[in-house]
Amino acid sequence: MNQHDDSNSIQRARKKVKVGSARVVSSLLASVTLVGAVSLGVSWKLVDGIAQSVTPIASSTELKSISAPIINARRNPQTLSQDVRFRSLRSQLTALGKRLPTDSCLIVDIEGKRLTSINVDVPLLPASNMKLVVAMVALDVLTPEFVFSTSLVGKVNGDAIEGDAYLIGGGDPLLVTGNYPSTEPYPTFNFTRLENLFDALRSQGIAQLRGAIVGDESRYDAERFSPSLGLGIKGTEVGPLGALMVNDGAITGNPIKPDNPALGAATELTNTLQNNGISVSGAPKVGSAPKDLSVIAKIDSMPLRDIVAEMLTNSDNNTAELLVKELGFATTGVGSREAGLEVMKAKLVEWGIPLDALAFVDGSGLDRGNRLTCSALSALLARDGGFGPAGLGLAIAGQTGTLRDVLGDSLGAGKLRGKTGTLTGAKSLSGFVPYAADQASSFSLIINGANASNQTTYRPIWNALSDALGGFSGSPSASELAPK
Repeated sequence: MNQHDDSNSIQRARKKVKVGSARVVSSLLASVTLVGAVSLGVSWKLVDGIAQSVTPIASSTELKSISAPIINARRNPQTLSQDVRFRSLRSQLTALGKRLPTDSCLIVDIEGKRLTSINVDVPLLPASNMKLVVAMVALDVLTPEFVFSTSLVGKVNGDAIEGDAYLIGGGDPLLVTGNYPSTEPYPTFNFTRLENLFDALRSQGIAQLRGAIVGDESRYDAERFSPSLGLGIKGTEVGPLGALMVNDGAITGNPIKPDNPALGAATELTNTLQNNGISVSGAPKVGSAPKDLSVIAKIDSMPLRDIVAEMLTNSDNNTAELLVKELGFATTGVGSREAGLEVMKAKLVEWGIPLDALAFVDGSGLDRGNRLTCSALSALLARDGGFGPAGLGLAIAGQTGTLRDVLGDSLGAGKLRGKTGTLTGAKSLSGFVPYAADQASSFSLIINGANASNQTTYRPIWNALSDALGGFSGSPSASELAPK
């Protein structure tokens, strides 16, 4: 090999070394870059403060408009706020979920997030949580300002009503005499005073009725009870039902309700008139008013929002059942339970709530054939948000209605608003716990099983739920964590 060949070989060797070295250096730099990027990513997620030492690449104008580093967690204050506030609550709800009997469901929603979801689509016996379905549908179909009207029609001649006067029922479920609420375990409120009819007659100078008071209940059908309702409940917990009811169908001083509530209403008005100086010639009876009679006096109920509040707070069974009939009458002209239930089902379908697992037999929730899911109840609650007519109409823990003597020693006392439900083998509680002026958590809990309605079973669960949601805070809020 000559000297020239040797020189060429040496040069070629040097080029290979340079190329190899460049490849090694390139690979090394790529590895360092990758490791650095991964390290930075991990550090960003684990240490919020690391972002303070990173200088964004931006113009001086852009930098002046930024008050917090680009990769600071505070640039997503809503997420950070929820992470901080939900941490303890999630832990409490997880522990609560482990205590639920097998046949139970539970949902807790806050700020659009589902914190707890247990057996949400399992159909269960809801007891009086059925009234939440009635309330939401009635408020939508009839509107919150709807009123029931009760009329007295007849022929006036001077200071007298000639012949019979017909008391026409308009379905008002809270028509009572002034002395009735004080006799009830959960006194009726937002009621319509029957005595207002007497006041209207007296203001017209009417002193006598030359006939009888006739109760007209023709607005609704004559079904007094859901056919499958237990015998021990009929007449005590609900009914007999009709479009004309005074004092839930009872007659003052008589422990036995008449089979026809319209007769009871006619009797109460007759006694009210006679006891206050207007004479009545005939005995009370029932019948349908002729079309040619004029309205002598009329009394209107309070707006539906107030009637719904009484129903939910006191778990008023008669009110729930009459609202179902009114839904049927208002929509189809047929004031029956079946027509009203069909309206309820159709509205839930319209709202996107599946009916597959649901069963509606009555409005009060007393019938054991009813079935609801926590997911259906949660969807209904979401439509109200906690500050609509239904949410504001619920009983308050430790203060009012069916929660008057319950949860008073929990963190939810005075805050939790809920609809209770109780049957043998079923206990339910659904509602809201406000934690800010315009924010509330929502929850739905149904417990079924042989011992579900025993205090030793449901009270610890209710208390734990009330403590968890009652102790939840709206602070630190997103606005408090946002860049300044």
